[in-house]
Amino acid sequence: MAQLTTNAIVVRRADYRENDRMVTLFSPTLGRIDALCRGCRRQKSPLMAAGELFCAGEYVLYQARERTTVVSCQVSDTYYALRSDYARLAHGMYMLELCGAAIQPAQENERLFMLLLRSLAHLCYGEEEPRRVTAVFLMGFTSLLGFRPQVGRCARCGAPVRPEAAQADAYIAAFSPQQGGVLCPACSAGEPCRLRARDLAYLQDIMRRGLDTLDADASCPDALFDALRAMAEEKIDMPIRSGRML
Repeated sequence: MAQLTTNAIVVRRADYRENDRMVTLFSPTLGRIDALCRGCRRQKSPLMAAGELFCAGEYVLYQARERTTVVSCQVSDTYYALRSDYARLAHGMYMLELCGAAIQPAQENERLFMLLLRSLAHLCYGEEEPRRVTAVFLMGFTSLLGFRPQVGRCARCGAPVRPEAAQADAYIAAFSPQQGGVLCPACSAGEPCRLRARDLAYLQDIMRRGLDTLDADASCPDALFDALRAMAEEKIDMPIRSGRML
């Protein structure tokens, strides 16, 4: 029997019995934790917020045999404003579900944890288009899983692909989820996601600066966004149901 304290965010929940809830917590140091949140569905329960999706804070947990129970939670953020904007909520749910599918018990992943929290903060409190935030998240998510997208060279033949050598609106490459990155003109035949020079520059900027690119005036084309989603979901080999809402 042991009591432990960890920062965490709720990435999944399921009602259990009359007033309880099972939650999946993402801890930066302990990975996935499946815990029982007793009585959190009762009105005025001190654990009401702790059993909700998006709740981030310092969780105190009690472990006995094979069961973990939430004792208390000092909430740092619930990202409550997401609930007033369907598009932002849908993108936030998608990020949670991706992380919930990727994390493993006892597997530290502090960088993914911070990427998730920072991305949710941009969705909740920023003015950037939700799709732009999620595109940056997807690039970082895939990289942190160990499948860093190739954006400087062709993912198939290795030839350099340079956006500065062409006009901004000229199509100079394609993006392949299956190949895990950009393809040069010679290798991109039949690929549906074609990239203009400015699209490729946008991808390369994301790889250099991550969420800091949200300060720039840029956009993510629909075909590229769909390709980034397909790449991330292929790497975790699991369908993400909340993606239907995007």
